[in-house]
Amino acid sequence: MTGGRGIATIALALGLGATLSACANTVYQDSTRESTVVLPWQNRVVFHVAKAYLRHPPDCIAIMPLAAKTPAMSTITKADAARLRLALFGHLAPQAKRIVKPSRVDHVLAELPPAAPDRPAALGRRLECDSVMTGTVTAYGKEFFGIYSRVVVGVRLTLRRTGDGALLWKGHTTAVSNGGDIPISPIGVAMGIVDAVDNMRQEELLRLGDDVARRLVATIPDNRVAAITDPAAAPVRLPRKKPPPVDDVAKGRRLIAKGDYGGALAAADRAIAAHPGRAPGYFLKGRVLILEGDYAKAERPILDAVARDRNNALYLNALGAVSAQIGAPDRALAAYHMAIATDPADGFAYYNTGVIRYASGDLAGAAYNFYGAGLAYLKTGDYGRAEKALADLKLLSGRGLHLDRQISTIDNALKALTRRKT
Repeated sequence: MTGGRGIATIALALGLGATLSACANTVYQDSTRESTVVLPWQNRVVFHVAKAYLRHPPDCIAIMPLAAKTPAMSTITKADAARLRLALFGHLAPQAKRIVKPSRVDHVLAELPPAAPDRPAALGRRLECDSVMTGTVTAYGKEFFGIYSRVVVGVRLTLRRTGDGALLWKGHTTAVSNGGDIPISPIGVAMGIVDAVDNMRQEELLRLGDDVARRLVATIPDNRVAAITDPAAAPVRLPRKKPPPVDDVAKGRRLIAKGDYGGALAAADRAIAAHPGRAPGYFLKGRVLILEGDYAKAERPILDAVARDRNNALYLNALGAVSAQIGAPDRALAAYHMAIATDPADGFAYYNTGVIRYASGDLAGAAYNFYGAGLAYLKTGDYGRAEKALADLKLLSGRGLHLDRQISTIDNALKALTRRKT
C-alpha cells in the first residue's frame, strides 16, 4: 500500500513538473552578475552585452558557419549546425541591423585563403560588415530509453567587431525536451512509450533549435529604427499577372541564393539584352546592386523595371528603398504609397514609410504606419517583422503617444498565434 502510494506520488510530481514545463518561462542571466536560482523546468540563457557594443552598436552582422562539437550523447553533423545557423539568421533578420545571408558569407569565405589568420577581419572587409558571429553547437541529438526520451540542443555564440576583434556580445543556452513517464499500470506503460516516441520526432529537434536561436537573439540589443532595404526578402504578395518566366532571371535568383552576386549581375545583363521590354531582368539587376549597397547604380534599373510594370508592388518597394537611401525621401514616400495602393497588405511599404516619417520628426505618422505594418505582416505570416513593428510602437509610446490599443492588438495577435503554433 505504501509502495503504491509512493509510486502514485512520484507520478503526480512528474505530471505537475510536465505541466509547469509546458508553461515554463526563460531565465536570462547576465554572466557578469550574481547567478539566479533556476528551477528544473525553467530554461537558462547566459549572456553578456559588452561595453563596446553599448558605445558603438554594430550596423551589420555576418554569421560564420557554426562549429560542430561532438558530445558523448550524439554526433553533430554539418547539416545540424547549418540548420541552427539558419535559425539564428531568421531571428536576427527583423532587427534594424543588416544581416548578411549565410549563402553570401559562405561564397565569400570560399574565396578567402582557409589558413588566413585574419579570416573574420577579411570577411568583414569583403562584406562591408562590421561584426562577425562565431559559435559552437554544444549539443544536438536524441536519446531513447524505451519509455523515456530526451531531445537536447545547445549553442555557444560570440559576436566580435571585425576591425579590432573587440568582444561585443556572447551567450549560450541549452534547451531540453523530455518525453515519457513513470508507468503505474500496463496502460501507463503504453502511453509512456507513445509519449517518448512522439518526443523523438524530428519536428521536436527543429523546434528546440528554433527556441535556442530565438532566446539568444532576444539578448542582442536592437534599439534603432531603420529601413528594410531588400524588398524581395519580405513576403510581399505579387500581382496575379506575372511576367513570362525568363531563364536568365531564374538563374540570377539562384545565384543570389548562393551568394554569387557577380554571377547574378551577369545573368541580369543577359536577361535585359534578350528581353529589353520585360521588367524582371531590370529588377534583378537593381536588386543585386541593392544587396551590394550600390544604391546610386541601382536606381536606373529599378526605374526601368517600374516603367515596364507600374502595378508591381515589389518593384515599387525597390524604388522606394533606393530613393530613401540616395536622399530622396519624397520620391520614396510616393513609391511606397503606390505600392500600398497596389497591395494593401504590403508591410514593407508601410514599415519603411514609418521609418521616413520617424526620421522627419512626424512621430504620430510613424506610429500609424508601424501599426499598419504590424497588421500587414500578421496577415502575410511574417511574425518576426510584426514583432519589430510592435517594438517600434512601444518605443514611440514611451515618447508621449497614446498607443495602448495598437500595441495590445498586435501583441495579443502574436501571443494567440504563438499559442496556436505550440
